[in-house]
Amino acid sequence: MASRKVQDREQRFAELLRRDHTLNGGVLVGLDGYFIEIQARAVEVLREPMPFEAKWQNGRTTTITGMATGAVKESLQRISGAFAKLGVNSSDVRILVNLAPADLPKYGTWLDLPLAIILLQASGYLPDLPDHIEGNFVLMGELGIHGEVRRIPGALSLACRAKPGQSLIVPAGNEKECALIMAKPGHEGCGVFAVSTIDEVIDFFKGKRSLDNALKEKISFESAIPQSVDFGRVKGQKAAREAAVISAAGGHNLLLIGPPGEGKSLIASAIPGILPRLNNEEKVELTRIYSACGKLAHDAMAVTRRPMRPVHHSASLPSLVGGGSGTPNPGEVTLAHLGVLFLDEIAEFSRHTLEALRQPIEQGWVTISRVGGTLQFPCQFTLVAAMNPCPCGFFGSDKCVCNDAAIDKYQSRISGPLLDRIDLQVELKALTTDERFSPSEDGVSPRLRAKVEKARERQLKRFEGSSIPFNAAIPGGHVADFCNFSPAGFDRFKETIDSRSLSTRSMDRFAKVSRTVADLEDSDHVEPSHLDTAARFVIGGMLRDRC
Repeated sequence: MASRKVQDREQRFAELLRRDHTLNGGVLVGLDGYFIEIQARAVEVLREPMPFEAKWQNGRTTTITGMATGAVKESLQRISGAFAKLGVNSSDVRILVNLAPADLPKYGTWLDLPLAIILLQASGYLPDLPDHIEGNFVLMGELGIHGEVRRIPGALSLACRAKPGQSLIVPAGNEKECALIMAKPGHEGCGVFAVSTIDEVIDFFKGKRSLDNALKEKISFESAIPQSVDFGRVKGQKAAREAAVISAAGGHNLLLIGPPGEGKSLIASAIPGILPRLNNEEKVELTRIYSACGKLAHDAMAVTRRPMRPVHHSASLPSLVGGGSGTPNPGEVTLAHLGVLFLDEIAEFSRHTLEALRQPIEQGWVTISRVGGTLQFPCQFTLVAAMNPCPCGFFGSDKCVCNDAAIDKYQSRISGPLLDRIDLQVELKALTTDERFSPSEDGVSPRLRAKVEKARERQLKRFEGSSIPFNAAIPGGHVADFCNFSPAGFDRFKETIDSRSLSTRSMDRFAKVSRTVADLEDSDHVEPSHLDTAARFVIGGMLRDRC
């Protein structure tokens, strides 16, 4: 009798064993999204219905293959909880699920939603999709045990992988972020459909309801980056303000040295406001980074301004350049990509941590290697650093209480190789009483930005066809190819090199900054006056004289 019952069940569910099911999902690895092909099929009719997550002596109801890690395997528990609310408590068949490509480890909760839907298809609760439209859908989202579909980090990185014509089914709260894919070519005909619960997805696949395409609505984005302080709020410090403009125009790293409370941090915080505005491709790239790092507080947030990342001197090396246990995470240098990385009190940082910045500054990306693989994160930032001239901060004045040994030890905390990568060095003085009470001026930053953007336009034309983004990135050995000295300018250049005994690296730095000064003055040639201006910030200075 029991054997006859089993045979009846096998005949009843034989059709399920002949079906194959495929859906597309995705996972995030570092900052990059990868599409995962989720395959499933019923491989055996069970003697009696069993919970989807059930295990027994000879196996389990659902088996997931394809390098699924703990978080992905745990999804069966969350999915079973959501199914229980729907009244789907068990499966009549044993289900095999494969996640392809099998050599890519699958982390996180991005696959919860597509796994839940394909389990319902394989167990017969949902109709199978025709083969010719299975690839049209990409599902992503974390599933709660009450059936809610939760917002996920990195949705934009996954959406950017979409092919023309594909429909993305995403959690409510991710749809506006994913709509940014239309700012990049290659996503023609795509749709972005937001869902709040698994019930909505089930009804959609049953044909009982439609989903709204977020791309058909006009979306207004809120900037994830606050507006920078206006340069008109900076009192005095004419030389430092001039150096900041040169830094912004040519992408040059800047070191501000001066007593506490005289405007170093204020100047640094104003620099992003005079950097060139982001283009659409850069906005998408930065929003993708901030989404993957979980830095977007809610939907409809995008990175529409240059980031400014102030880092405390107690920061660890992994938090600064990236790393950590397990899958490496991006650090502050990546969050500062295309913007400003501000190291206040740079002399207080660990020497080991500071030295780790040398390669990211030089190359514009950081490589993190682990046993499981190697990840590369972008980090093309402008470094702005600030420090006191001595431990007490009042070097050169009657207030200074430091002896020579303490001053020398303090200033030597920044190594020569790192200092070589900082093009501009400027020393701030204590403000006079008149400067402190001088009126602030609004609207200075927009005027300076216009000047910086004009200089950057000249650089874009100069470096067209190359990978050089701005003057500061001209590689060694190619300075003469781009700097274009006038005869008088070249004579002054050689004269300065001889009189100041400049090294080859210092000579290149001098030439690149002079080229930026010339760009700011809309000059095709580097003239003696441009070299004189550059020399004030590039040659000598408190720390360089010490070296």
